[in-house]
Amino acid sequence: MVSPTSVSISDEHSRVPVHNDENTYTVNREASVTLDSTKAFEGPEKLLEVWFAPDRYHLPPSMERDGLKSVPREMWEDMLRLVHCKVLSFIGTAEMDAYLLSESSMFVFPHKLILKTCGTTTLLAGLPRLLDIARTQTGYPAGMEPWRVFYSRKNFMFPDRQKHPHRSWKDEVKYLDAHFSNGSAYMVGRMNSDHHWYLYSAKRDATSSVKADSSVVNSVIADGRFEDETLEIIMTGLDQEKAAQFYNDRTLPETASDSSNSSASSEDLDPGHVGGAEITNKCGLANLYPFSRIDSFSFSPCGYSANGVTDATHNYFTVHVTPEPGCSYASFESNVPSSVAGINSLDVVSYVVGIFVPSQFSVTMFETRATKNSFVNACTKGLPPSEIPGYTRVDRIVYELDEYDLVFLAFEKTEA
Repeated sequence: MVSPTSVSISDEHSRVPVHNDENTYTVNREASVTLDSTKAFEGPEKLLEVWFAPDRYHLPPSMERDGLKSVPREMWEDMLRLVHCKVLSFIGTAEMDAYLLSESSMFVFPHKLILKTCGTTTLLAGLPRLLDIARTQTGYPAGMEPWRVFYSRKNFMFPDRQKHPHRSWKDEVKYLDAHFSNGSAYMVGRMNSDHHWYLYSAKRDATSSVKADSSVVNSVIADGRFEDETLEIIMTGLDQEKAAQFYNDRTLPETASDSSNSSASSEDLDPGHVGGAEITNKCGLANLYPFSRIDSFSFSPCGYSANGVTDATHNYFTVHVTPEPGCSYASFESNVPSSVAGINSLDVVSYVVGIFVPSQFSVTMFETRATKNSFVNACTKGLPPSEIPGYTRVDRIVYELDEYDLVFLAFEKTEA
């Protein structure tokens, strides 16, 4: 795990990198120290995935060998300004670059980019710049649409406070359709519940005039070599004692324990990253994937974000917490397969839910049909309604989306 207390941070430089072969850890001290999250209110994130190929080995011939990873960090920061968020810190590996943001996270791979932002950020406003960077900086063909695009989010808690183009799902779909020719929009779950979920997906048009790599890419899918899975857990109504862990010691709620670990007080250290590391260990998150490196941040006066990466693979996980009473929220996302984690997806859900003990939560799992130990197949065959101890499943929906299967599950805490 990355330990922020071991990172030397100078007052003379806003970014301090630490290099270890192919791995890099960098802290943006200026943004980390001056960040104030007092007015944060909207926990549910907007999530965008743009794939330019199924993996790094099937990039279009015109692209740079390292694809999107070859783009200078300053260009991504310029794009993020359009989204209205900043980079707090960065972990670089041979397979991906993981950015911890003032509003959630970004992951850059050679062949895809994942951007997840909360609050009133304007995530989709950065999309045109993202596509422009891919075409002008990495050599992605100008006439070729991305291979796959996914945009999703939970229903907002405060939709009236969002900014264009996020004021409504209709506006978001219209904006996405203006950039992609073959998109589909879905609403998943009960409209009259607090846990329904929106999804937009698009794929490269088979009639596209640029087909240089289409036969090779299609063969990867047809041969069952394309494996991908993403697990997302969205939780609301967090247990107050559990939520108290995610306040920093300068402004603890009444439910916090007097024995809470103290954040570093030295002016030479970044209290956000130091406090984040303490919370990561205290809440138990560090034990979920002990083989990962974790970059985490404790916001002031409350809130928490973490990115975890595995050095030898393309696997990641990310966690974000807004603990305020009345709008408490936590999310967990991971593409770490069971074969790597040594723990099945249902056990991951149980473990994560145990950290927060929400009153309600939903689970979404995207899997390609080639994925081994399929969680979707298990759900389709019929897991019992009480498969998560202390909770009752109230919804289960399964979709087929091209080469992917999607399962959506909703749970409510069982009354004592």
